Amino acid sequence: MKNIFVIAKNTFRETIRDRILYGILGFAVLYILLDLFLAKLSLGDHAMVRSFGLAGIYVFGLIITIFLGASLIYKEIERRTLYFVLSKPATPRDVVLGKFVGLTAAIALTTALMAVVYLVVVGYEVGGFDTLALLAIFFQLVEMALFVALLIFLSSISAPLTATLYAAIVLFFGHLLGAALTNARQVGGATYRLLQGLYYLLPNLEKFNLRNLVVHHIGISPGSAFVALAYAALYTALLLWGATAILKRREL
Repeated sequence: MKNIFVIAKNTFRETIRDRILYGILGFAVLYILLDLFLAKLSLGDHAMVRSFGLAGIYVFGLIITIFLGASLIYKEIERRTLYFVLSKPATPRDVVLGKFVGLTAAIALTTALMAVVYLVVVGYEVGGFDTLALLAIFFQLVEMALFVALLIFLSSISAPLTATLYAAIVLFFGHLLGAALTNARQVGGATYRLLQGLYYLLPNLEKFNLRNLVVHHIGISPGSAFVALAYAALYTALLLWGATAILKRREL
């Protein structure tokens, strides 16, 4: 446990010192602040203002996650720093879990900063505290944590560019497969079976998309929230287990 904490702390420090992270975060803040201008154009359409802000938090959070996570394990192997870590009483499991905790903590911090800007802007324009937005942002963070696990897994087997490409494909299918499967069910055949296989193999990221519900002041049932959290925990655990197994098999 001590090794995991040390690796997580070092990963967190290394992440928040990245200058490019501050550049992305700066653009995110500017994007959310554009809500002030959008509010003037929307003529009192608060749903548009909230939707724009929440989308900004999600998109820039995802950019930060992919940018930082795609090379998380690979760069340690390339720099041969992973050899030094594993030469100490640290196991591949410690490395994977430490990297996961450290990067997730850094993403949670940047998400919290963006959330503060969003709440201030929406509070100023709409009035009051947007409590439901915190629920949407929390589930966005759950999705980011799952994506961190996915990127750690991909980073352990491929170069950063390839990992980024694979992550983009998973992101695309993860949000669209549910709707595509529903439409293909009416047709049936090989296409439906292929989509059904992909649906159960790839993560269903739409489980964590509450933005439309929150924007229109629709909550989520405790049962649905529990299922989504359990799904994320199980899928994340499988990805981290897979990354650990791969590192154990590599000749380090």
